[in-house]
Amino acid sequence: MMRNFLLFLAIPFALLLTGCKKQGCVDPKATNYSDAANKDDGSCTYSETLIFWQDLTAANSWAPLGVTSLKFYVNGQYIGSCLAAEYMTGIPSCTQQGQSSLTIDFGKNTSANVQVTVKDQTDYVWYNEQITVIAGSCNYYQVF
Repeated sequence: MMRNFLLFLAIPFALLLTGCKKQGCVDPKATNYSDAANKDDGSCTYSETLIFWQDLTAANSWAPLGVTSLKFYVNGQYIGSCLAAEYMTGIPSCTQQGQSSLTIDFGKNTSANVQVTVKDQTDYVWYNEQITVIAGSCNYYQVF
């Protein structure tokens, strides 16, 4: 009889424990990650920064071509510029800005394809290509 009573008490208690899962975004790569959540509710959203940069070799290559400045675009949107002679001494860290950078919103996707364009001071297009930007990783576009 006591065993049946304990079983009777254990079932509602077990249901109570399993029903108390806090819902939210459980993906640490998401912008709205919740460490308090223990059940994914499909609300995760993502974004990531794309960093433009060039090294000394690239910077030195512009002067003979008459290029004095570079302008950077993502999906047709101007995001910044730099002097053509500016350069990084190595690949920038994820927290550095490089020559220019932009945080891209992916919505519910963990990656996005974007159109990258680099123009000079006369609006001549030197680079125009599609690249994939991935949430949770350093994303670079190196100007060569």
